[in-house]
Amino acid sequence: MPVYEYACMDCRKVVSVLVRRIGDEPTPSCPDCGGSDLHRLISGFAFHRSLMSKLEQLDPKYEKMIDAANPDLSFESLVKRYRLDQPIKKSDE
Repeated sequence: MPVYEYACMDCRKVVSVLVRRIGDEPTPSCPDCGGSDLHRLISGFAFHRSLMSKLEQLDPKYEKMIDAANPDLSFESLVKRYRLDQPIKKSDE
């Protein structure tokens, strides 16, 4: 359901109108002054970025700042704690 924005020419305010169906042309009236002289505006829009694109935008120094703030969660500390730097031993079955 789209939300359209209109400019009221009577009271000079911007009004948002929720439209239930796209095919319907709404005939809105201003909720503040009741005027019907409204002109539809071009609205801004939002988009959602993926987690990968958000991570690409981070400052390269960010990881070092996080490591400095909490040394127990630093990459090097976790590698040592869980022995991730050692080869995986295969179990003989």
